[in-house]
Formats: sequence, C-alpha cells, structure tokens
Amino acid sequence: MSISTGYGFRPVQLLGGKAFSGGTIREFVVTPASASHGIYNGDLVTTAAGVVLSVATAPAAGTLSTNTPVGVAVGVRYTDPVLKQTQHANFLPANSTGYANIYAKVVDDPDVLFQVRADTANLTYTSIGQNCTLATYVEGSTTNGASKCYVTGIATTNTLPFRIVDVLASSTDGSTYTDVIVKYNWNTHAYHLPTGQ
Repeated sequence: MSISTGYGFRPVQLLGGKAFSGGTIREFVVTPASASHGIYNGDLVTTAAGVVLSVATAPAAGTLSTNTPVGVAVGVRYTDPVLKQTQHANFLPANSTGYANIYAKVVDDPDVLFQVRADTANLTYTSIGQNCTLATYVEGSTTNGASKCYVTGIATTNTLPFRIVDVLASSTDGSTYTDVIVKYNWNTHAYHLPTGQ
C-alpha cells in the first residue's frame, strides 16, 4: 500500500540505549548538477566521489551501490543565489542551479536508531526483529523541508536494509499507519562495507 504521509528517518537514540544528543553531524559537499532529487530533512543519503545525493531506490544489504546509505540528512547550508548569503535550511530543492557552497548535514553514525513510518496498519510487537526496506522515493515537502520517505515490505528477508527494533503504539499524527524504530542491518551502511564508494 502506498502512502504519502511518511516523514523520513528521525534520529532518536543510539544502539544499546545510549543517548543521542544530535551533536555529531558531518557535512558533505553537494553539487547542483548531481542533485536530480531534492535533499530533505529525514532523507537517506549516499555519496559518490565525496558528493552527497538522496537515496532514490531501496538499498540492498551486503551490496555496494549508488544507493548505499552513508546516513540521514538533517539539514543543509548553502550560499543563496539571490541573497548571496549563507543560509541554513531544512532542504535543498532539486536541480538547484545558482546555489553555491552547498553542504548537507548528515547523521552518519551507523549505530543510530531512527523513527520512521511503516506503510502497514496496526503492527504489534511480533514485528520486532523483522526487516524492512525503503519504499519508492517520494520527493519531500518544499513547504517545511521534511522528507516523505517511509518503509515497507516487512519480512525476514536477509537482503532488506533495516531491522525493526521497536514498534510504537500509534502513529504520531493519528494516521492509521504504524511508526517503528529501525536500525541499519550490519551490512547496509557504507561504513560497514569494505569496498570504498
């Protein structure tokens, strides 16, 4: 079932119950020519030759590809083409020609846990320990800069990129879909794969 009410990946904690302060964020270069999708707060991102891009297709665990995630975007900074000043924003629009000095702020720790929406109603504790995948990419909101990504395909399949570690009682906005807490499977994150990007 397809939904349009996803809100992307929200970092909430570190694996093992360690607190996540949000203080460790790495900045990656973005080039307008390569950004065919916008980069929204909550989007999974990958790198190609050091340049960050939104992950547009579900990554496969254990396989290095152009969709192997290096983290989740939590904002951007750039020199605005009109104001000619540095701006800090929630998102960067697609094909952002005229923008300069663009950087994506990325939570790149492979041990971060994320809250994300699943496109399944009424999940229970029986889904904890199962895997899931990124749904087909949805361009985020240009109103608030939030991602619209969500997860789907809950199963035990070992090539799916995320593991469900908790199921929340209800969706945060009262929708019929379920919010879950996920982690990267061990061989999904770029930092866990031996081949360089």
